[in-house]
This record gives sequence, C-alpha cells and structure tokens, in this order.
Amino acid sequence: MTTKNSIKTSILATIPILLFGISWMSECMDIDRTYQIVFFFCAIASMFLLLGIGWVKDFPKWSIYSIGFCLLISPMLMNISSPILNRSETFGLLGLLPLGLTLVISLSIHFSLQPLKQLLKQIKEEKSTILFIIYGILPLILWMEFDEIYQVSAIPYIITLTILTALGVIIYLTSTKKYVKTLSLILGIVITNALAIIAITMVFDRMIIN
Repeated sequence: MTTKNSIKTSILATIPILLFGISWMSECMDIDRTYQIVFFFCAIASMFLLLGIGWVKDFPKWSIYSIGFCLLISPMLMNISSPILNRSETFGLLGLLPLGLTLVISLSIHFSLQPLKQLLKQIKEEKSTILFIIYGILPLILWMEFDEIYQVSAIPYIITLTILTALGVIIYLTSTKKYVKTLSLILGIVITNALAIIAITMVFDRMIIN
C-alpha cells in the first residue's frame, strides 16, 4: 500500500539534509573552526536522532532514509581525519559511538523487533523503500565528490545540491503514485551527481586560473 505524508511532515524530515548542507558550506567559509565542528556534529546528530525516532515509532516512511546515511557515516567516522576536526589520527572504534548510543537509547525506549518487522513489511509492499534507504547516502556521496574543495565559489553549487536532495525526499514522501516516488529518487541521484561533476570541473578551472 502506498502512503502519503503531509508536506509539513515531509519538509521537517529533510532538516538533517539541510543541516548537513550548512555544515558542508561552512567548510568553504572563512569562519572559526569551532563553528565548523559544531555544524558538522549537529548535522550528524540530527540524522542519528531521526534514526532513533524512526525506531521508536516503528519506522514511519519519513524516517527510513536515515538508515542509509547512518550505516555509511559510521565506518566513515572511524576513518575520518577531516581538516575540520583538526586531527592527524582517525577516530577508530569511537566512530561507532553515535550508532551505538542511538541503538541503546532507542532499544531502552522501545525494546521490540516491531520496528524491523514494520520496515520489512514496507519493503515488501513497496520496493522503492530500498531505494529510499540508499538515497539516504546521497548527501555523503556528494560531499565526498567535493573532497578537498574548500572554495567559496563552491557554495552556490552546495546550496543547489542540498535543495535538490531535499526536494527528492519531499516528492517521494508526498506522492501517492509509485512511479513518481521511484522516479523522484532516481532523478534526484542522477541530477545531483551530474551537477556535482559539472560544479567540480568549474570550480577546479577557476582555481587553476587564479
């Protein structure tokens, strides 16, 4: 059965994506490193919060994309040595702490396998749910594509990519037609990555000229 979420709920569900975009933009701005660190961890925390809320509420559709993000960011945090964090060494097993805490807290509030059963039920009824989980890693993929590019000229592209990524989520959640839901995710992935490639090329060209 295809369900539809309200526009308000769908927009609220994209807050972690928007926060991640703000964190990403802060890397390209000449601001204090402390603020960059705060933006980064707020963005990550918001996505894990969405995952935790999803578990407690038996994974409503609007929370499902956080699964993909959290599963990918966890091993990334284990190996991260970002200039933002001002570290010469990686987090190691500490990178799994956000995921571990989220699971412990969620299970302490709602100790049940019902969330997983509900998730599997949604996947069985609507195969695009799998694609929605995968869509959750899109912000991270785009961020990695811009690796080592910390130019102010990249900000307009980051804003555009963030809005397009969030738009894909909103269309998916608010539509009742299965082909529209699937198409919104596929186009979101294809268009943002194509734009990212173009943007990276243009930013690099400007860097070379300057």
